[in-house]
Amino acid sequence: MQERIRKLHHNRIFALVFWLVVVFAAIVTLPNVNTIIQYDGQPQLANTSQPVKASQVRNHWGRNLDGTYTVNAVFNNPAGKLTNKQLLAINKTTATLQKKASNYGIQKITTMTNTPTSRPQLLSKDQSTEIVQLSISHNQGPVRDVANQLKNQIATVGLETYVTSPEIVSDAANAHISSFTLIVILMTLLVALVAMGILFASIIAPIITFLAILISYISTLSLATNLAYHWNFAYSEYTPIFLLLGISLFTLLTSFWFFRRLRDLVDEGTDSQAATTQVIHDLGYRILTSTLALTLAFCSLTLFDFSSIRALGVLGIGFAITGIASVTLIPVFAGLLGNSLFWPKKTRPQLADHKVWHQLARFGLWQPWIAVIVLLYFAGVGFFGGNNAHLSYTNAQDIPNNQAVQGARVLSAHFGQGKATPVTLYLQTSKRLDNQNQLYQLDNLTRKLQAQPGVASVTSVTQPGGQPVTQYYATTQLAGITTSLSGAMGQLQSVQNAIKGDQNGLKQKTLKAEVKRLNKLSNQTSKLVSQSGDLESAISSARSNATTSNGSSSKAARRYVRQLNQVDQELTDAASTLTNLSDAASTADTTVTTAHSGLSTYADAIKSVNANLKQTRKQVKKLNKSLNQIYTYLNGLQTSEAAKNLYLTPNQIASGEFQQSLVNFTDAKVKTTALTITLKQAPNAQSTTKTLANLQQVADSQLRGTILKHATLTFSGQPVVTSTLQTQLQQDLPRVIATVFGIVLLLLVLFSRSLLQTSYWFLTFLASAGASYQLTRVLMQWLTGNTQFNWQVPLLAIVPLTVLAVVELTQLALSYRSTDAALTEWLLPGLHAVGQTMRHSLFIVIAGILGLLAAESQVLTAVALITILTAIIFNIMLPLMASSFGKLSVIIPAQKPYHFHWPSNRRSRRSQTDTAATDTTDDNKQDDSQV
Repeated sequence: MQERIRKLHHNRIFALVFWLVVVFAAIVTLPNVNTIIQYDGQPQLANTSQPVKASQVRNHWGRNLDGTYTVNAVFNNPAGKLTNKQLLAINKTTATLQKKASNYGIQKITTMTNTPTSRPQLLSKDQSTEIVQLSISHNQGPVRDVANQLKNQIATVGLETYVTSPEIVSDAANAHISSFTLIVILMTLLVALVAMGILFASIIAPIITFLAILISYISTLSLATNLAYHWNFAYSEYTPIFLLLGISLFTLLTSFWFFRRLRDLVDEGTDSQAATTQVIHDLGYRILTSTLALTLAFCSLTLFDFSSIRALGVLGIGFAITGIASVTLIPVFAGLLGNSLFWPKKTRPQLADHKVWHQLARFGLWQPWIAVIVLLYFAGVGFFGGNNAHLSYTNAQDIPNNQAVQGARVLSAHFGQGKATPVTLYLQTSKRLDNQNQLYQLDNLTRKLQAQPGVASVTSVTQPGGQPVTQYYATTQLAGITTSLSGAMGQLQSVQNAIKGDQNGLKQKTLKAEVKRLNKLSNQTSKLVSQSGDLESAISSARSNATTSNGSSSKAARRYVRQLNQVDQELTDAASTLTNLSDAASTADTTVTTAHSGLSTYADAIKSVNANLKQTRKQVKKLNKSLNQIYTYLNGLQTSEAAKNLYLTPNQIASGEFQQSLVNFTDAKVKTTALTITLKQAPNAQSTTKTLANLQQVADSQLRGTILKHATLTFSGQPVVTSTLQTQLQQDLPRVIATVFGIVLLLLVLFSRSLLQTSYWFLTFLASAGASYQLTRVLMQWLTGNTQFNWQVPLLAIVPLTVLAVVELTQLALSYRSTDAALTEWLLPGLHAVGQTMRHSLFIVIAGILGLLAAESQVLTAVALITILTAIIFNIMLPLMASSFGKLSVIIPAQKPYHFHWPSNRRSRRSQTDTAATDTTDDNKQDDSQV
């Protein structure tokens, strides 16, 4: 039993079992990588950042809008203006969507129909595009699933429809990265197989290398995803790719060293197990130092707050696992297979002596200053050209034919570039925002933000359409007041004229004359009544006489009697008439008396009224003069700047239109409001950060000293995220480079025990990387027309560049340390010896990076070009700079100080002058010759 265990141990079977258990556990516990990329792939911003604070506000926002995000349903007529039929079709589609709102997690739908005040923000100026805004709950499910469902639901005949939002675009970018991650992994592994097969003309050796890469990669990927899934460790959408990139490059290089040395020993006839042990002994220190440098360099990145940088820290663990696998897993197969590892070619051809590095080193020794000038040139190009202004912070560059990206482009084309990515400013205060004092300050803030450069429009509770509501401002209200005042002044003038006419018509003398006429009439009527009585008495007497004499028989008497009877009848009628006249005269007398009394009373009243009218006329004249002054003041106030301010009356605040605006722009407690700011440009590194910083400063200064001075302001939106990423990257990227390369340089100094020479070599590497960065930018501009790198490019490029620097410079450092010769004696032979393997390392690096090109991603293409160009330039410049700086570091200190000799005529003049000066000095002072 002990013999069997010893044999298993001798053949390293326990190491193989260990790795099989590790990889099995890694596969079993590996979470869904696509899901991790979708939910955890985006950069995790600090809790103190504006976007994170804004998300906390959004979780308690609006009326039943907690935990929602806004999605734009875009309806576009590519042929031109939307027709009435198409507008009706959009309304019908929206109505259908409203009925199924609960199925899609829709909490609110905003359209031109239910919110007319937002029409300018929902219908483009060319009237070819309409937006329907949907508030979707985060609990509804994955963003991409919701987007696909809504896209099918809003399909309208005759119109192009899109569902877009910054969240959907970001998710589409993650989905695109997930789609090519597997392709990149497979292509990288395939290229690694081919590269090792070419180097060793073998089939078995590439397979062993493939297994080593696969086991190290799966173990590290499982660890990284589990850390992200269970412990919320930083994770990037490119984590699977840069893990594979770093692990595959390092494994390929260590495997190449191992197999190359093993073949040398096997060809010499050494036993496979003994040869394997010897290889481990010979290369163990080199692999250990390289692994240590890479592990410490990348593990240090876990100390950074920026999640995309901290995610690179898991690479440190990956390199540690790879280093352990290189000295434990590969030897298992090497010891078992021996020479069969290089099947089918049993013997290795004689390797030619390559003298490229030898010739470059000789040139550096011959003309060291030329090499220094070349280095300074490349360093200058890299330093002055490699700034963050060439970085783009949008993640939609690589997404092909995505409906969300196309919808964002439609919005940018018809509404403005910043429409698809608005900025939201949340304002929180302890007081309600539904009164004039608060709303006045909010409107001032809105107008102040609208006036800032780079701002296209601002919508708020007082300006829901992005434009002032005219009836809410003093200018319009003063216009109505002055119009009414002008009419009142005209009416007062008419009243004044009427009073004057009435006063002129009310003459007391006329009333007195009427009274006299009535008195005279009354007297005449009384006299007539008296005379009528006398006449009636006379007629009665005559009738009596006529009756008495009626007895005579003479004819004359009878005729007289007939006449008297006739007269009697007439007198009787006259008496009756006089009686009636008397009665009428009596009545008239009573009426006249009454009229006389009434007219007298009325005359006195008219006198009092006349006095009052005179006083009233004076008051009306005075009031008209005051109103004229008020009208002049209000008319001037209407045209002044003061009248352009908001003034909401209680009736306007209580109106249905303004209450709808409060619902749309404030929370349930009416203590938090949102201002939506649309920028003129899409988020970019040149202007976004500057614009947002200006808006923050303007908002703070505008509210300072007002009733809202204690309000909390929080900005959110894709431009804010972009600005935050840019700020963090600008702060952290130089520190990342200094940390990673500083640790590598420090370890190289310890390995080589030479600070000066190692610094020269590392400076050469930095200059090569900087020049390659700029050259890649020029190439990418020529290939794609894009002058900017994605912000992830520098971070991803650090991975292969660090591996390249560690592998090549570690070999050079150990070679320098192991020699006992002087520097000048070591330079040429040492560089020549190292150069024999550098061409193979260059081939491995280039081949290992080519798998990135399979993704057709601008990000990965840029990383691949930077790595390839750096490897080429560095392998050309390193022997030049190492020999040049090595020689200069020896000859410059050895030179004697140069003493300037004066010409003979000037020397004689100088001696005379010195002698004269010496004579005039104190005897205790030394002369110039003594000095």
